Amino acid sequence: MKLSVAGTYGHRIDRYFLYAHPIKEDELPFGKKSISEDSRRVRPRVLVVDDEDLIADSVTEILNRNGYDAIATYSGKAAIEHIQTQCPDILVSDVIMPELNGIQLATAIRLRCPEARILLFSGNAATSELLQGASNEGQSFELLAKPVHPMQLLNALKS
Repeated sequence: MKLSVAGTYGHRIDRYFLYAHPIKEDELPFGKKSISEDSRRVRPRVLVVDDEDLIADSVTEILNRNGYDAIATYSGKAAIEHIQTQCPDILVSDVIMPELNGIQLATAIRLRCPEARILLFSGNAATSELLQGASNEGQSFELLAKPVHPMQLLNALKS
């Protein structure tokens, strides 16, 4: 899939990535009928947070194409601002981010939106230390390793 983004100084940057293709109907983790086809069911709201905009946008696109109502933010602070107006049903966040890491964000969201499910993902070895610190403070979060395949993400959200 091709994604065009605005680069520095107004230049357009075309980026290509592998996993943003639509999932075939028979591959959907929740059966042959997608959530968006069932008019009686509301699409779950997902807040995707990653300081790498390409990853945040890719995950958001994958989720929107597969029955979720996803929106991307690119920092923990932007996510905190977003939840002031609307709590997500699900938070999908990177762990290693500047200023406010994913565990700090997840803890803040859990306080503001206690019903929100939290799913963290990371490709950084330092994540285990952060998770251990959170565990010592009584916090527990689901974790997926980057790079995450769309089916793995969709299956994790389904369970």
